[in-house]
Amino acid sequence: MAPSTNFYRPFLLAIFLAAIAIMGTLLWPFRHAMVLALVLATLVHPLRRRLPRPVQTRRFLAATILSLLTILFVLLPLAGLATLLTSEAVTFIHTTITWFRTGGLTEAVAWIHALPLPNWAKGYLDVSSIDLRKIESLALSSGGDIGLWFLSAGKGIASIGLQLLVLVMFLFYLLAEGERLMELLRKASPLRRDQEDAIIARFKAVSQAVLLGGLGTSVAIGVVTGIGLWIAGISPLLWGAVAVIASLIPVVGLSLIMLPAIISLIATGSVKMAIFLALYWLLIVNSVDNVVRPLFMRGTARMSLVWVFVSIIGGVLMFGPLGLLYGPLALSISFLFLEIFFDAQKETDDHASPGA
Repeated sequence: MAPSTNFYRPFLLAIFLAAIAIMGTLLWPFRHAMVLALVLATLVHPLRRRLPRPVQTRRFLAATILSLLTILFVLLPLAGLATLLTSEAVTFIHTTITWFRTGGLTEAVAWIHALPLPNWAKGYLDVSSIDLRKIESLALSSGGDIGLWFLSAGKGIASIGLQLLVLVMFLFYLLAEGERLMELLRKASPLRRDQEDAIIARFKAVSQAVLLGGLGTSVAIGVVTGIGLWIAGISPLLWGAVAVIASLIPVVGLSLIMLPAIISLIATGSVKMAIFLALYWLLIVNSVDNVVRPLFMRGTARMSLVWVFVSIIGGVLMFGPLGLLYGPLALSISFLFLEIFFDAQKETDDHASPGA
């Protein structure tokens, strides 16, 4: 019996939406891992052509090799970065607590009062009405709270491990079955072939621009940070190299290096160098991140410098560190969708005008 035309298409639409809802609900907790796997697969897949021909023809073997290479050169270094930054954070907290316990705040205030400044300037620096002991006790109690936070954060290691496992699984699946999945999506897409190709090309270009821009910016920040540390009398090679990796984490990455260095300089009596390093960090190092990263990305993402900057800041505010990827990617593809829409409107008008 032929299906009823009154209910057949609505029923198909209903079960389609239900299937999408079920899949979305199940996969939503792993959305970030899936997006990162898609980006990594997009960038790693071209390396398949460099594998020996017998390996290229066996897609599961090729996917296994590429996945292992990604784990070795991408995921394991990131895990090492997390361990290193955690160690630096613990050292920073310990140094800060020791500084407060040994009267470092009182010595810093006394040093400020001893500066040869005019009376009007000293008026702005007058802290006699501030209870220094209360600040010290608050800082010491906060140190304990931060320690408890690190202890509770350690409980999230299992969740992070699960996300990494899902990422690797999806990466292997996309490398092995990506071409078949792409053809399936093309069949379901109502867009023309050239429009689909434009979306895929833009996704690849922006993903590559974000990663290369992040790498180039990190190297620039590491060099600039190393110069500042060298002037302040701190080993530039080691901590400059650490800054290259730490700068990949927006907002807080470099603070885990610069703040302990500043406090260490104050604790050893090099207050002038500590002030110099703080100003150098705020004025010069931070400006590198705000200028170099958009310059790396604007050409490939096909967006002006203003839009790249806004997409990075907006992405970080909405999604945290992953906003460095999500922001430019979402805005660039949105611009492409607008281009497709306006082109389609123009084509409709051109077809309608001869018969008018």
